[in-house]
Parts: sequence; structure tokens; C-alpha cells
Amino acid sequence: MISKDKTQKRFLILVLFCCLPLIVSAVHQGYRIFQIHQESVRTEKKVEKLKKENAALAEEKQNLGDLKYIEKVARDEHNMVGKNEIPLFMVKNNQGSK
Repeated sequence: MISKDKTQKRFLILVLFCCLPLIVSAVHQGYRIFQIHQESVRTEKKVEKLKKENAALAEEKQNLGDLKYIEKVARDEHNMVGKNEIPLFMVKNNQGSK
């Protein structure tokens, strides 16, 4: 006849054996939730960055109707000069004096 201690040990082993897949599954699901949360945070940051970029582009689009803004961009970014103006370019001397 099987003793009470052996029966309890077998029952405990059986319970642990049955619970092990549940524990593994719970840990896996917890890790997956963590990954999804991290991805969500990254996506939210990207959305905020794109919203700021969109606002800047909307502002620039609005400014493109202003002739003074167009003139400023033409002068600053494209080195253009107005009518009857003489272009002046500054040249740096990269050679050191001795």
C-alpha cells in the first residue's frame, strides 16, 4: 500500500506539472504586454514629433503667401540679390598666419 506521504508528493508533483504551463504562459503574456507598451510609447513620441513637424510646415505654408518671407528665404537660402544690388561674398582665409 502507498503511504500518505508518497501520495501527497505525487499529488504535489501533479499539481506543479499542471500549473507549470500556466505560469510559463503568464510570464510570456506579461512580457508581450511590456513589449506592446514600449511600442506604444515609441509610437506616441513619433506622433508628437510628426504633429510638431506638421505645425511647422503649416506655418511655412502660410508664410509662403507673404512676399517679405519669400524674399528673406531667397536671400538667406539661395544667395539671391535684389534688383540694382551688388552681391558681396565673404571669403575666409583658412591658412593660418605664421
